[in-house]
Amino acid sequence: MYLKKLQERNKALIDAAIKLHAEGALEANTYVIDVQALRRNAEIIRAEADKHGITLYGMTKQIGYNPIAHRTIMEAGIGKFVSVDWLGARLMREQGVPVGHVGHLVQAPQSVAEELVALGPEAFTVFSLRKAASVAEAAAKLGVEQNVLLRVYKEGDRFYPGHEGGFQLKDVVDAAREISKLKGVRVIGTTAFPSLLYNEEAGTVLPTPNFQTAVDAAARLSKELGIDIRQINTPGSTSSAVIGKIAEHGGTHAEPGHGLTGSTPISFDTDIPETPAMLYLSEISHEYGGNGHMFGGGLYVDRVRGRYMLSALVGASLDTREVELIPDDGIDYYGYVRGAKEGEPVILGFRAQIFVTRGQVAAIDGVQEGKPRVIGYHDAMGRPVQRGV
Repeated sequence: MYLKKLQERNKALIDAAIKLHAEGALEANTYVIDVQALRRNAEIIRAEADKHGITLYGMTKQIGYNPIAHRTIMEAGIGKFVSVDWLGARLMREQGVPVGHVGHLVQAPQSVAEELVALGPEAFTVFSLRKAASVAEAAAKLGVEQNVLLRVYKEGDRFYPGHEGGFQLKDVVDAAREISKLKGVRVIGTTAFPSLLYNEEAGTVLPTPNFQTAVDAAARLSKELGIDIRQINTPGSTSSAVIGKIAEHGGTHAEPGHGLTGSTPISFDTDIPETPAMLYLSEISHEYGGNGHMFGGGLYVDRVRGRYMLSALVGASLDTREVELIPDDGIDYYGYVRGAKEGEPVILGFRAQIFVTRGQVAAIDGVQEGKPRVIGYHDAMGRPVQRGV
Protein backbone atom coordinates (compact mmCIF):
# COMPACT_ATOMS: atom_id res chain seq x y z
CA MET A 1 0.00 0.00 0.00
CA TYR A 2 2.53 2.57 1.16
CA LEU A 3 5.13 1.47 -1.39
CA LYS A 4 2.71 2.21 -4.24
CA LYS A 5 2.13 5.74 -2.95
CA LEU A 6 5.86 6.19 -2.44
CA GLN A 7 6.43 5.34 -6.12
CA GLU A 8 3.65 7.64 -7.26
CA ARG A 9 4.34 10.63 -5.05
CA ASN A 10 8.02 10.60 -4.04
CA LYS A 11 9.93 8.55 -6.60
CA ALA A 12 12.85 10.91 -5.99
CA LEU A 13 13.33 9.39 -2.53
CA ILE A 14 13.56 5.88 -4.01
CA ASP A 15 16.10 7.05 -6.60
CA ALA A 16 18.10 8.81 -3.89
CA ALA A 17 18.25 5.70 -1.71
CA ILE A 18 19.43 3.53 -4.62
CA LYS A 19 22.09 6.08 -5.57
CA LEU A 20 23.42 6.55 -2.03
CA HIS A 21 23.45 2.79 -1.44
CA ALA A 22 25.52 2.26 -4.60
CA GLU A 23 27.96 4.90 -3.36
CA GLY A 24 28.25 3.25 0.06
CA ALA A 25 26.68 6.21 1.86
CA LEU A 26 23.68 4.09 2.93
CA GLU A 27 23.77 0.53 4.22
CA ALA A 28 21.24 -2.23 4.78
CA ASN A 29 18.66 -2.12 7.59
CA THR A 30 18.26 1.63 7.28
CA TYR A 31 15.13 3.72 7.30
CA VAL A 32 15.72 6.69 5.02
CA ILE A 33 13.96 9.97 5.82
CA ASP A 34 13.54 12.71 3.24
CA VAL A 35 13.83 15.77 5.48
CA GLN A 36 12.42 18.09 2.82
CA ALA A 37 9.23 16.03 2.56
CA LEU A 38 9.09 15.69 6.35
CA ARG A 39 9.33 19.46 6.80
CA ARG A 40 6.63 20.11 4.21
CA ASN A 41 4.31 17.56 5.81
CA ALA A 42 4.78 19.13 9.23
CA GLU A 43 4.10 22.58 7.79
CA ILE A 44 0.90 21.33 6.14
CA ILE A 45 -0.41 19.76 9.35
CA ARG A 46 0.56 22.77 11.45
CA ALA A 47 -1.17 25.18 9.07
CA GLU A 48 -4.38 23.13 9.19
CA ALA A 49 -4.17 22.97 12.99
CA ASP A 50 -3.71 26.74 13.21
CA LYS A 51 -6.74 27.19 10.97
CA HIS A 52 -8.92 25.17 13.36
CA GLY A 53 -7.36 26.20 16.67
CA ILE A 54 -5.87 22.77 17.42
CA THR A 55 -2.65 22.42 19.45
CA LEU A 56 -0.18 19.80 18.21
CA TYR A 57 2.28 17.53 19.96
CA GLY A 58 4.54 15.63 17.55
CA MET A 59 4.71 11.84 18.01
CA THR A 60 8.11 10.53 16.91
CA LYS A 61 8.56 7.04 18.38
CA GLN A 62 7.71 5.55 14.98
CA ILE A 63 10.69 7.37 13.42
CA GLY A 64 13.05 6.45 16.23
CA TYR A 65 13.04 9.73 18.20
CA ASN A 66 15.38 10.98 15.52
CA PRO A 67 17.09 14.27 16.47
CA ILE A 68 17.24 15.57 12.90
CA ALA A 69 13.55 14.78 12.48
CA HIS A 70 12.81 16.54 15.76
CA ARG A 71 14.68 19.64 14.63
CA THR A 72 12.98 19.58 11.22
CA ILE A 73 9.52 19.28 12.76
CA MET A 74 10.20 22.11 15.20
CA GLU A 75 11.43 24.32 12.35
CA ALA A 76 8.08 23.66 10.68
CA GLY A 77 6.25 25.07 13.69
CA ILE A 78 5.38 22.04 15.84
CA GLY A 79 7.22 23.03 18.98
CA LYS A 80 6.53 20.24 21.49
CA PHE A 81 6.27 16.46 21.45
CA VAL A 82 4.50 13.58 23.11
CA SER A 83 6.57 10.82 24.65
CA VAL A 84 5.04 7.39 24.32
CA ASP A 85 6.91 6.22 27.44
CA TRP A 86 9.50 7.32 29.99
CA LEU A 87 12.33 5.91 27.89
CA GLY A 88 11.36 8.15 25.01
CA ALA A 89 11.13 11.10 27.39
CA ARG A 90 14.73 10.51 28.41
CA LEU A 91 15.85 10.51 24.80
CA MET A 92 14.09 13.80 24.24
CA ARG A 93 15.75 15.23 27.33
CA GLU A 94 19.15 14.17 25.98
CA GLN A 95 18.39 16.04 22.76
CA GLY A 96 16.91 19.11 24.45
CA VAL A 97 13.53 18.49 22.81
CA PRO A 98 10.53 20.06 24.62
CA VAL A 99 8.12 17.45 26.00
CA GLY A 100 4.48 18.51 25.89
CA HIS A 101 2.68 15.32 26.96
CA VAL A 102 3.71 12.21 28.86
CA GLY A 103 1.96 9.19 30.32
CA HIS A 104 -0.72 8.47 27.77
CA LEU A 105 -0.04 5.18 26.01
CA VAL A 106 2.46 4.07 28.67
CA GLN A 107 2.05 5.15 32.28
CA ALA A 108 4.99 6.23 34.44
CA PRO A 109 6.55 3.53 36.62
CA GLN A 110 6.56 4.46 40.30
CA SER A 111 10.23 5.37 40.42
CA VAL A 112 10.25 7.81 37.49
CA ALA A 113 7.31 10.13 38.14
CA GLU A 114 9.56 12.83 39.58
CA GLU A 115 11.93 12.55 36.64
CA LEU A 116 9.06 13.10 34.20
CA VAL A 117 7.49 15.97 36.13
CA ALA A 118 10.91 17.66 36.16
CA LEU A 119 10.72 17.83 32.35
CA GLY A 120 7.87 20.33 32.69
CA PRO A 121 5.28 18.65 30.45
CA GLU A 122 2.14 20.64 29.70
CA ALA A 123 0.08 17.53 30.46
CA PHE A 124 0.66 14.26 32.32
CA THR A 125 -1.95 11.58 31.67
CA VAL A 126 -2.99 9.28 34.53
CA PHE A 127 -5.07 6.10 34.45
CA SER A 128 -5.79 5.70 38.17
CA LEU A 129 -5.98 7.43 41.54
CA ARG A 130 -2.72 5.79 42.58
CA LYS A 131 -0.90 7.13 39.53
CA ALA A 132 -2.34 10.58 40.15
CA ALA A 133 -1.10 10.44 43.73
CA SER A 134 2.35 9.43 42.51
CA VAL A 135 2.49 12.42 40.16
CA ALA A 136 1.18 14.73 42.90
CA GLU A 137 3.85 13.56 45.32
CA ALA A 138 6.57 14.13 42.72
CA ALA A 139 5.24 17.58 41.83
CA ALA A 140 4.96 18.64 45.47
CA LYS A 141 8.51 17.52 46.10
CA LEU A 142 9.69 19.65 43.17
CA GLY A 143 7.58 22.60 44.29
CA VAL A 144 5.44 22.72 41.13
CA GLU A 145 1.85 22.05 40.15
CA GLN A 146 1.52 19.49 37.38
CA ASN A 147 -1.41 19.57 34.93
CA VAL A 148 -2.96 16.12 34.51
CA LEU A 149 -5.30 14.58 31.96
CA LEU A 150 -7.61 11.72 32.87
CA ARG A 151 -7.57 8.83 30.44
CA VAL A 152 -11.24 7.82 30.11
CA TYR A 153 -13.36 5.10 28.58
CA LYS A 154 -16.80 3.57 28.74
CA GLU A 155 -18.10 0.09 28.04
CA GLY A 156 -18.00 -0.56 24.31
CA ASP A 157 -15.06 1.73 23.59
CA ARG A 158 -12.20 0.30 21.58
CA PHE A 159 -8.72 -0.60 22.81
CA TYR A 160 -5.77 -2.07 20.98
CA PRO A 161 -4.41 -5.12 22.84
CA GLY A 162 -2.25 -3.96 25.70
CA HIS A 163 -3.63 -0.39 25.60
CA GLU A 164 -6.49 -0.94 28.03
CA GLY A 165 -7.06 1.18 31.12
CA GLY A 166 -8.21 4.49 32.50
CA PHE A 167 -11.18 5.90 34.40
CA GLN A 168 -14.65 4.70 33.46
CA LEU A 169 -16.91 7.52 32.32
CA LYS A 170 -19.41 6.75 35.08
CA ASP A 171 -16.67 7.19 37.72
CA VAL A 172 -14.76 10.12 36.26
CA VAL A 173 -16.38 12.88 38.35
CA ASP A 174 -15.71 11.06 41.62
CA ALA A 175 -12.15 10.35 40.52
CA ALA A 176 -11.49 13.97 39.58
CA ARG A 177 -12.94 15.11 42.88
CA GLU A 178 -10.45 12.95 44.76
CA ILE A 179 -7.52 13.95 42.55
CA SER A 180 -8.36 17.63 43.05
CA LYS A 181 -7.73 17.18 46.78
CA LEU A 182 -4.10 16.26 46.10
CA LYS A 183 -1.44 18.90 46.48
CA GLY A 184 0.74 19.22 43.39
CA VAL A 185 -1.68 18.37 40.57
CA ARG A 186 -4.48 20.08 38.67
CA VAL A 187 -6.97 18.26 36.44
CA ILE A 188 -7.18 20.16 33.14
CA GLY A 189 -8.89 17.72 30.80
CA THR A 190 -9.36 14.29 29.32
CA THR A 191 -7.93 12.01 26.68
CA ALA A 192 -8.75 8.73 24.98
CA PHE A 193 -7.12 6.45 22.42
CA PRO A 194 -7.74 5.64 19.65
CA SER A 195 -9.97 8.66 19.14
CA LEU A 196 -9.97 8.39 15.35
CA LEU A 197 -9.53 5.37 13.08
CA TYR A 198 -9.66 4.63 9.39
CA ASN A 199 -13.01 3.12 8.45
CA GLU A 200 -12.64 0.73 5.51
CA GLU A 201 -16.32 0.84 4.60
CA ALA A 202 -16.48 4.64 4.61
CA GLY A 203 -13.04 5.00 3.02
CA THR A 204 -12.04 7.72 5.44
CA VAL A 205 -11.00 8.42 9.03
CA LEU A 206 -13.89 8.72 11.50
CA PRO A 207 -14.14 9.47 15.22
CA THR A 208 -14.41 6.38 17.42
CA PRO A 209 -16.75 6.10 20.41
CA ASN A 210 -13.66 6.84 22.53
CA PHE A 211 -13.60 10.38 21.12
CA GLN A 212 -17.10 11.10 22.36
CA THR A 213 -16.24 9.58 25.73
CA ALA A 214 -13.40 12.08 26.15
CA VAL A 215 -15.72 14.95 25.21
CA ASP A 216 -18.51 13.74 27.50
CA ALA A 217 -16.12 13.25 30.41
CA ALA A 218 -14.74 16.76 29.98
CA ALA A 219 -18.28 18.19 29.94
CA ARG A 220 -19.13 16.42 33.19
CA LEU A 221 -15.97 17.64 34.88
CA SER A 222 -16.74 21.19 33.83
CA LYS A 223 -20.42 21.12 34.77
CA GLU A 224 -20.28 19.15 38.03
CA LEU A 225 -16.91 20.23 39.44
CA GLY A 226 -16.31 23.54 37.71
CA ILE A 227 -12.99 22.33 36.31
CA ASP A 228 -11.41 24.62 33.74
CA ILE A 229 -11.05 22.26 30.76
CA ARG A 230 -7.96 23.19 28.78
CA GLN A 231 -7.39 19.96 26.87
CA ILE A 232 -9.46 17.30 25.20
CA ASN A 233 -6.63 15.35 23.63
CA THR A 234 -7.82 13.06 20.84
CA PRO A 235 -4.92 11.21 19.16
CA GLY A 236 -5.13 8.60 16.42
CA SER A 237 -4.67 8.64 12.62
CA THR A 238 -3.85 12.35 12.72
CA SER A 239 -3.21 14.06 9.40
CA SER A 240 -4.23 17.31 7.77
CA ALA A 241 -7.29 15.47 6.44
CA VAL A 242 -8.75 14.95 9.93
CA ILE A 243 -7.76 18.12 11.83
CA GLY A 244 -11.07 19.74 10.92
CA LYS A 245 -12.96 16.70 12.25
CA ILE A 246 -11.10 16.91 15.54
CA ALA A 247 -12.19 20.52 15.99
CA GLU A 248 -15.74 19.79 14.80
CA HIS A 249 -16.21 17.01 17.34
CA GLY A 250 -14.80 18.95 20.28
CA GLY A 251 -11.11 18.03 20.45
CA THR A 252 -8.48 20.63 21.32
CA HIS A 253 -5.18 18.74 20.93
CA ALA A 254 -3.82 16.21 18.43
CA GLU A 255 -0.64 14.19 18.09
CA PRO A 256 0.49 13.66 14.49
CA GLY A 257 2.91 10.79 14.05
CA HIS A 258 2.56 8.86 10.82
CA GLY A 259 1.01 11.96 9.32
CA LEU A 260 4.47 13.52 9.44
CA THR A 261 5.85 10.82 7.16
CA GLY A 262 2.74 10.54 4.97
CA SER A 263 1.87 7.05 6.18
CA THR A 264 -1.49 7.41 7.90
CA PRO A 265 -4.12 4.87 6.79
CA ILE A 266 -6.02 7.39 4.68
CA SER A 267 -2.86 8.22 2.71
CA PHE A 268 -2.63 4.73 1.19
CA ASP A 269 -5.51 5.25 -1.23
CA THR A 270 -6.15 9.00 -1.03
CA ASP A 271 -3.89 11.81 -2.21
CA ILE A 272 -3.88 13.89 0.94
CA PRO A 273 -1.51 16.89 0.92
CA GLU A 274 1.21 15.06 2.88
CA THR A 275 3.60 12.95 0.79
CA PRO A 276 5.53 9.80 1.71
CA ALA A 277 8.74 10.87 3.43
CA MET A 278 10.38 7.60 4.48
CA LEU A 279 11.36 4.18 3.13
CA TYR A 280 13.22 1.10 4.33
CA LEU A 281 16.44 0.13 2.58
CA SER A 282 18.10 -3.28 2.71
CA GLU A 283 20.15 -5.50 0.40
CA ILE A 284 20.34 -9.16 -0.44
CA SER A 285 22.83 -10.95 1.79
CA HIS A 286 22.72 -14.36 0.13
CA GLU A 287 20.49 -16.77 -1.75
CA TYR A 288 18.86 -20.01 -0.65
CA GLY A 289 16.04 -22.08 -2.13
CA GLY A 290 15.10 -19.51 -4.74
CA ASN A 291 14.88 -16.72 -2.20
CA GLY A 292 17.19 -13.83 -1.67
CA HIS A 293 17.74 -13.25 2.04
CA MET A 294 17.61 -9.53 2.71
CA PHE A 295 19.16 -8.12 5.85
CA GLY A 296 16.54 -7.44 8.52
CA GLY A 297 16.55 -5.87 11.94
CA GLY A 298 13.99 -3.18 11.25
CA LEU A 299 11.26 -5.31 9.77
CA TYR A 300 8.36 -4.49 12.06
CA VAL A 301 5.40 -3.76 9.80
CA ASP A 302 2.55 -1.85 11.46
CA ARG A 303 -0.46 -3.46 9.76
CA VAL A 304 -2.95 -0.78 10.72
CA ARG A 305 -5.25 -1.77 7.86
CA GLY A 306 -4.91 -5.53 8.29
CA ARG A 307 -2.66 -8.04 6.61
CA TYR A 308 -1.68 -7.55 3.00
CA MET A 309 0.91 -8.78 0.53
CA LEU A 310 4.23 -7.02 1.11
CA SER A 311 6.36 -6.26 -1.92
CA ALA A 312 9.73 -4.66 -2.60
CA LEU A 313 11.59 -2.86 -5.36
CA VAL A 314 14.79 -4.74 -6.11
CA GLY A 315 17.98 -3.70 -7.86
CA ALA A 316 18.75 -0.58 -9.85
CA SER A 317 15.95 -1.54 -12.25
CA LEU A 318 13.44 -1.49 -9.36
CA ASP A 319 11.81 -4.78 -10.24
CA THR A 320 8.79 -5.54 -8.04
CA ARG A 321 9.25 -8.74 -6.02
CA GLU A 322 7.19 -10.52 -3.40
CA VAL A 323 8.45 -10.32 0.19
CA GLU A 324 7.92 -12.80 3.01
CA LEU A 325 8.77 -11.83 6.57
CA ILE A 326 9.97 -14.14 9.31
CA PRO A 327 7.07 -15.52 11.41
CA ASP A 328 6.34 -13.75 14.67
CA ASP A 329 8.06 -16.46 16.71
CA GLY A 330 11.35 -15.90 14.85
CA ILE A 331 13.97 -13.15 14.86
CA ASP A 332 14.09 -10.95 11.79
CA TYR A 333 17.74 -11.43 10.96
CA TYR A 334 16.54 -11.65 7.37
CA GLY A 335 13.46 -11.38 5.21
CA TYR A 336 12.83 -13.39 2.04
CA VAL A 337 12.64 -11.78 -1.41
CA ARG A 338 11.64 -14.17 -4.17
CA GLY A 339 14.18 -14.35 -7.00
CA ALA A 340 16.46 -11.56 -5.77
CA LYS A 341 20.21 -11.86 -6.23
CA GLU A 342 23.05 -11.39 -3.78
CA GLY A 343 24.14 -7.78 -3.40
CA GLU A 344 21.02 -6.19 -4.89
CA PRO A 345 19.51 -3.24 -3.03
CA VAL A 346 15.97 -3.67 -1.74
CA ILE A 347 13.43 -0.89 -1.14
CA LEU A 348 10.36 -1.45 1.01
CA GLY A 349 7.62 0.95 1.99
CA PHE A 350 5.47 0.27 5.03
CA ARG A 351 4.19 1.87 8.22
CA ALA A 352 7.12 1.77 10.58
CA GLN A 353 7.53 1.58 14.33
CA ILE A 354 11.27 2.06 14.43
CA PHE A 355 11.54 2.31 18.21
CA VAL A 356 10.67 -1.38 18.64
CA THR A 357 13.33 -2.55 16.14
CA ARG A 358 17.08 -2.73 15.58
CA GLY A 359 16.70 -0.50 12.56
CA GLN A 360 18.91 2.45 11.73
CA VAL A 361 17.78 5.85 10.49
CA ALA A 362 19.48 8.01 7.89
CA ALA A 363 18.24 11.54 7.30
CA ILE A 364 18.94 12.79 3.81
CA ASP A 365 18.60 16.22 2.26
CA GLY A 366 18.63 17.42 -1.35
CA VAL A 367 16.30 14.66 -2.54
CA GLN A 368 13.94 16.88 -4.46
CA GLU A 369 16.80 18.55 -6.35
CA GLY A 370 18.32 15.20 -7.32
CA LYS A 371 21.39 15.90 -5.18
CA PRO A 372 20.83 13.68 -2.14
CA ARG A 373 23.27 13.62 0.74
CA VAL A 374 23.23 11.94 4.11
CA ILE A 375 23.10 14.50 6.92
CA GLY A 376 22.85 12.10 9.86
CA TYR A 377 22.90 8.40 10.80
CA HIS A 378 21.22 7.29 14.03
CA ASP A 379 20.02 4.10 15.69
CA ALA A 380 16.43 3.25 16.59
CA MET A 381 16.71 5.29 19.79
CA GLY A 382 17.94 8.45 18.11
CA ARG A 383 21.59 8.10 19.10
CA PRO A 384 24.40 8.64 16.57
CA VAL A 385 25.74 5.65 14.64
CA GLN A 386 29.49 5.61 14.14
CA ARG A 387 30.01 4.13 10.67
CA GLY A 388 33.33 3.12 9.15
CA VAL A 389 36.76 2.67 10.74
